Amino acid sequence: MSIAIPEDVRSFVRNAFKTCNERASLKMSRIPTVHETWLDLTLIEALSEFAIPVKLNSEWLVRIDTHYLGGGRHFGEWEIADIGILVMFRRKGKLERTKVGLLQSKRLYPLEQGFSEDEPVDYMIGFGRLLLELPQHLAAIEDRNFTFTVESEYKALDAKAHQYKSIENYEGKTGVPVYYLFYNPWMLPWSVLLPIKAGIPQPLQCDVGCRVVPADRVRKVLQKEKERSPKYQMLAAALSAPFNASPYIAGWRLEDFVDELLHCRTGYIAKNSPDAGLESVFYRRQGPIAAAIAVTIDAPE
Repeated sequence: MSIAIPEDVRSFVRNAFKTCNERASLKMSRIPTVHETWLDLTLIEALSEFAIPVKLNSEWLVRIDTHYLGGGRHFGEWEIADIGILVMFRRKGKLERTKVGLLQSKRLYPLEQGFSEDEPVDYMIGFGRLLLELPQHLAAIEDRNFTFTVESEYKALDAKAHQYKSIENYEGKTGVPVYYLFYNPWMLPWSVLLPIKAGIPQPLQCDVGCRVVPADRVRKVLQKEKERSPKYQMLAAALSAPFNASPYIAGWRLEDFVDELLHCRTGYIAKNSPDAGLESVFYRRQGPIAAAIAVTIDAPE
């Protein structure tokens, strides 16, 4: 059963995550080859600007806290989720309910780019990776066009990869749903010519941006299409309600997902403290999430 919360609380939380959505998606629009790690960091940084208790007109208190842990993927451990969102409902400080949303982030790739994410060797080399040899430098500054269309893929989401099966096993074992957070540019189609010659391009409005889809829905789409990695158009065409917010239908907007979490229509209600289904994700260092977000909502009575 959902907890009735005032409209100003819902609006405050929704607008905070809308800001994060637009900030991360704008970075991707400007830097088409940005890695997923930096998009996660941008989202967390945007939310950190809300990290102060706020008393709204309804007299309800809202506090948003962030904690960046860093992930284990670069050292051979794959996270079940990159970002964990905890929504804690309190009444006069007493905890009444905790909702959880686990997000595994994946970015859309421009058509011209092959798979490219942080690798263990990048962390072993350290700052030395910034000292490019002449051939590498010349390759980095040559004229290149990067294009996003509805045919672009989320290449790091691979149905043959260990992580993909690990998420399915985790859901089956714990009953805790996992959601894919898909990073997209502000709009599609979108292209950027590098090096930039006349300022950093900025789209007019955020029509697409960050989208969220349950992992089980994504698996069904890939099984039906017999594909290893989903394309934006594939998700847009195959997903049914409630992922059909016109004009783009490839998942909930990030702020819509959090709104659903607030109203207990999605996510997971923690049963104990600590909850057995969440312990391995939030409390064990072997395969942690990369970042945790806590949204605390405190009713005056």
